Amino acid sequence: MTQRRLAREAALEVLYRLDLVGDEPEDTVDDILQRRNPSDEAESYLRRLVESALGHQDEIDRTLVRHLRRWRLARLRYLDRAILRLACAELLFFDDVPPKVSINEAVDVARKFGDDESGKFVNGVLDGVFRELQEEKAPGPEAD
Repeated sequence: MTQRRLAREAALEVLYRLDLVGDEPEDTVDDILQRRNPSDEAESYLRRLVESALGHQDEIDRTLVRHLRRWRLARLRYLDRAILRLACAELLFFDDVPPKVSINEAVDVARKFGDDESGKFVNGVLDGVFRELQEEKAPGPEAD
């Protein structure tokens, strides 16, 4: 398992706990770091993911809401919501991670920890986010 995958899974645990219990972010991160004892690389990526997801949560949530069909963000399972927030943070703010990698990693994590439908659901939502980002980056028609 790659260091970034370890970091993503630890970050998932952080967001899940924060959403479910409402602990202090730094205390939760410290607890998980102490229990998991990750490499320096994984710890750094974990902190970056959590800071980005929490620091931009309103923007991330607005983005996700645009791509939820027949679901409200508040009604999602805690696990799926945390996975989507982390992957969306990578898609929006991590230029060093290819979008397809972020999506594939999120789908794999959803399959590992979620139910039979989690992977498909996460893939569908993140694919919509990715397409929106591609449309925003596409050059518009040139003015003559």
